[in-house]
Amino acid sequence: MGYLSQKKQQKRENIFLAIMMIIVTILTVLSFTEQGIDCKYFNLFHLFCLAGILMLYSLWRKKFKSVLVFAILLIVNYTSLAAYANIFLSDKFEGGQTLELSFNKKQKLSDTLDKRDIKAAGTIILAQHYKASYAIVEHNTPITLIQVDFSNANHSDYPLIFRHLNEFITQNDNPVIIFGEFGIPAWSKSFKNFIETSNLSVKNRLLFNPDIKFDFFSIPGFYVLGFREMGLVDLDILTIDNTKTVKLLLSFNPEKS
Repeated sequence: MGYLSQKKQQKRENIFLAIMMIIVTILTVLSFTEQGIDCKYFNLFHLFCLAGILMLYSLWRKKFKSVLVFAILLIVNYTSLAAYANIFLSDKFEGGQTLELSFNKKQKLSDTLDKRDIKAAGTIILAQHYKASYAIVEHNTPITLIQVDFSNANHSDYPLIFRHLNEFITQNDNPVIIFGEFGIPAWSKSFKNFIETSNLSVKNRLLFNPDIKFDFFSIPGFYVLGFREMGLVDLDILTIDNTKTVKLLLSFNPEKS
């Protein structure tokens, strides 16, 4: 490649990186606004990945000023993600007890549990036609399990859904575990508020799954929320009767929650 060709290529690279720095910076700032950037095919996780890819590209092309800018943007976006969700790894915890759970949109919570362990079960009315099923199981000490499926919920309904869900949790004296398809990422405004007020935290790694299947450009909406003395031993996605099912093995110390 001749000298003039090299200069033209460097100029194109500089323009490209400058434009991408502006775009990623604007999107990062927007992610801190009330609306955020949780679009159907692009959310904060994708922005985090984009900043990382551009940082590595800048490093490869020896554009060290760009490396610094994208590294800062990468850290900022990672911090925003990690505050409310686990990215690549689930929370591990070695407790005194274990519990197996499974999530399948076609099954009720009570149908997936051992009937002998269920002390009570029912349905929580959250907002209009949105419901969640719950069961209180005797596992040395009582634990309240709540299974949700908000995959078809409207964004405007989430504040009311989470408010009623939090009211139900507050009325419970038992440790609470919530799992299922929330339909929005954990860093969404209403979800963040719910995590803070309920004193629960996300235990699982990100799953990109509108229907519990891998789709990198979908919204990671499946979560397991639990108390402090709790974590995941295993998480598997299986196909049972042509239906995707999430199998969970939890470990916890409910008496210390």
